[in-house]
Amino acid sequence: MKNAVLRIIPILMTVCFTPLFRAQNDPVSAKINNTKALMLKMSIASAYRDSIHKSALEYESSLTTHCKSVDLEFNSVSVKLQILKFVEINEKGMPISGSWKETIPGIACNENRMYNVQVDVTKNGLHFTPTYPGTAQGNPELQQDTLKNIEMDLWAISAVKRKCRAEVLDTQLVGPAAKVLENGLMSTWEESWVVRSCGKIFTAPVKYIPDAHGTAISVRASDIHVR
Repeated sequence: MKNAVLRIIPILMTVCFTPLFRAQNDPVSAKINNTKALMLKMSIASAYRDSIHKSALEYESSLTTHCKSVDLEFNSVSVKLQILKFVEINEKGMPISGSWKETIPGIACNENRMYNVQVDVTKNGLHFTPTYPGTAQGNPELQQDTLKNIEMDLWAISAVKRKCRAEVLDTQLVGPAAKVLENGLMSTWEESWVVRSCGKIFTAPVKYIPDAHGTAISVRASDIHVR
């Protein structure tokens, strides 16, 4: 299956913005600094943290355990902010687009997780989208397609009944992270997904192969095993 994948650059509650950017000579440096400035400013705001917490609860509500509370460690050294798309500003110095991912450790129902939330800048404020926990590299659409592939493979090998849906408990990057190649495409990368279905927990190896048309998802059904 093909899907688009975000190019990751290392380094719905609405939040009202105030101008905080100044013109800079180097366009690329300006975009980096503008994005970092907004990320850091928002990340310590109480309304922003409330939205991150709501996103973590939204993820938990999608699981069969339906945990009603999540304890997030906002001051942990493990908290990461990762630029996905540079913040763009208008002529008034107001942010109008851009996105980043916040990774934050937390506990729900006595289970430790690394929660991920994609934060998108819009003209109306910030929009928060929970993604699967762990270190998966893909955007929300790619992750959802990956889960569909794993679910179909579980049915194909008769590991679970078709009435049972799969849910993601964790994801782990295996080997090098994806990077931009000289031809402008992303390099291939691999991940290991931990999913639960019919009360059983499985580990599924996944390989991503980007090309000019999107990203192919390869799940080896024969390598899926019960934990």
